[in-house]
Amino acid sequence: MNFSFSKVFVLILLPFGLFAQDTRYLSQHEIAFNYSPPSRWGYNFEITNRNTFPEEDKPYAVQHLEFSHFTTYESGFYGSLSLGLRYRNRDWFEPGRSNEVRLTQQYNYARNYNQYRLGHRFRIEQRFYDTETVHRARYRLNLDFPLQGLRLDDGEFYTAIGLETLYSISALEKPELNQRFTLTLGNQISGTLKLQIAAEYRKEDLTLDQENRVFFYTAAKIKL
Repeated sequence: MNFSFSKVFVLILLPFGLFAQDTRYLSQHEIAFNYSPPSRWGYNFEITNRNTFPEEDKPYAVQHLEFSHFTTYESGFYGSLSLGLRYRNRDWFEPGRSNEVRLTQQYNYARNYNQYRLGHRFRIEQRFYDTETVHRARYRLNLDFPLQGLRLDDGEFYTAIGLETLYSISALEKPELNQRFTLTLGNQISGTLKLQIAAEYRKEDLTLDQENRVFFYTAAKIKL
């Protein structure tokens, strides 16, 4: 299978034709460390930074810095259970804005069909702020596959397509229904390193005033 950068580039940019003029653009950068000992257990540690692009009345700005950890247990041939803890610091960059502590319970089911891997991810989250607690349910459908051959080897590219639905409730706000669509391009640099870029379109507050946000991601995933 011949790899074409131009085809992937068009694929990633195609959804941008749907964006409204009031869409906000942000960037997010992540470094992740994954440790999988010879057992059913696995551990993930992440550091993430989010920024806003300059607008007419606002300069480039850092939104937050966050630290995350997930402990995962392989519950079967295709499934896994995870518990996560995340701390998001926003007060450093926007004084007066509440920081967040997030607890996550996750079930993931992924199965290979030749070179394609289809995954289902279910998450329940509790998001703790200074003045409220938000409960959120999430479901993501994801398809990933190598772009060169039937399996992913060192130095080769892969892509992923994800669609996620989120529903949030709290005592102080009306329920929110959000939709996210993500396109990812990655490279398996070596057996211990993957690099990724992605574009994500978020349609937020579908039950209230609709908002649009576009995220551009970069990520380095390191296997320990």
